[in-house]
Amino acid sequence: MITIIVGRAAQFILALAMLRVATTLLSPEEMGKVSLALTTIAFFAMFLVNPVGMFINRRLHAWQANGSARAYLERYAGYLIAVALLAAISLPLFNLSGLVNFGMPIGWVVALVCASLIFNTINQTSIPSLNMLGDTRGFVALSVATLAASFGCAVTLVQTQQASAQYWVLGLLLGQMLLAVVGTKMLFAKLGLHGAPPTASPGIRGRHLQVLFDFAWPVALAAGLGWVQLQGYRYIMESHLGMAQLGLFVAGYSISAGMIAGFESILTTYFQPRLYRDANKGHPAEQAQAWRRYASAVIPSQILTVALIVLLAPEFTRLLLGERFQGAASFVVWGAMAEAARVLTGVYSLIAHVFMRTRWLILPTSVGAALSIVLCVILIPSLGAQGAGIALALASFLVVALLHILLAHRAGGGVPLHALGEAALAAVALCATALGMRALFNTADWAAAITVVLITGLVHLGLLYRLLRQHLVKMREV
Repeated sequence: MITIIVGRAAQFILALAMLRVATTLLSPEEMGKVSLALTTIAFFAMFLVNPVGMFINRRLHAWQANGSARAYLERYAGYLIAVALLAAISLPLFNLSGLVNFGMPIGWVVALVCASLIFNTINQTSIPSLNMLGDTRGFVALSVATLAASFGCAVTLVQTQQASAQYWVLGLLLGQMLLAVVGTKMLFAKLGLHGAPPTASPGIRGRHLQVLFDFAWPVALAAGLGWVQLQGYRYIMESHLGMAQLGLFVAGYSISAGMIAGFESILTTYFQPRLYRDANKGHPAEQAQAWRRYASAVIPSQILTVALIVLLAPEFTRLLLGERFQGAASFVVWGAMAEAARVLTGVYSLIAHVFMRTRWLILPTSVGAALSIVLCVILIPSLGAQGAGIALALASFLVVALLHILLAHRAGGGVPLHALGEAALAAVALCATALGMRALFNTADWAAAITVVLITGLVHLGLLYRLLRQHLVKMREV
């Protein structure tokens, strides 16, 4: 756990530094273009890549045991090339239709999207797979190295070539490519050392494809709808409000997204391998119990983290964004609400993954995507960027409510009420701390703002440990 915390803390600090540097070097308009480029990459990744990646996570231990893991992963690389070719064909058509304004030459868009679909996916498959197979130190080291390399390349290109979105995204891609090679070599070496003798060409028969298809198509639909729900608003915002306002909103949202994702990644890195290992036993009662253990650790922790972000939104905006982005504090709050619901959605969705019944996800995600777009179309023209925040938060929490109603009983109920009660009390204590610190210090001053964030953050970590202590003890006993 210490290794994970140190590594994730390093990633967290790097991610926040990247946000500060990006909003200092790039204008709000260029940040808007960055957000659209990353959103376009995410569309293809969520709809076509993520479902197969989730299947790999679910089956990796079994493949390692029978020696077929490397062969299947090599075939997965071929699939990624096919996805990239599909993107290369479809993106110019979207551009010609006038439905989407990418804000940069279409050649840049095609190159960045296609290369990212291949190399970023290889990076995000090989490195997390190390953790799934027990190499936590390798996973942490390569994850931090990826972010550091991407950061360094992006800053270098923006300063030496041009302060534009395409060079920033290209820099991120170069770092991912470099560590994808290293991660793949380490993963294949580990598969050879700790698995069965490798199988050169495991047969992929019709029944294998049927199992994959039955698992993947609902995940693809759910992931694609999730993209519509949480990222489709960006095209609507650009159309009605322009690139600069989109860049301002995304910058504020990114503070919340980065912080929540940072804490989430610590928990998933530590607890998710056990979840998948226990789920692989195949007994429904054990699978349900595995999910409840996981949810009882993750959900209360995220409630407390969201409280921290909402309470300190003005201070985070002052410290983490450039001067041209200081009006984004309210977007930090909306981002925290929407991202909290995203985490809850991910936790409940794991019920479907554990039981290999991913079609359970279709109805909730369909409702969420439709409501998000409808609300954005209605609220953005009248309320501006605030309308996007309201739409995202409302749609996201509706999905959580539907998932709880439809899936929680299949895993023996949701998170125990006493765990949620403890999280609520901890959030109240954190609120008292933040308000007290703000009353003592004038946070318009940089030093005072840093002091308030540090003291409140330390209290948050102490309360977080109190919430997680029993789960950490149980993990050490396994």
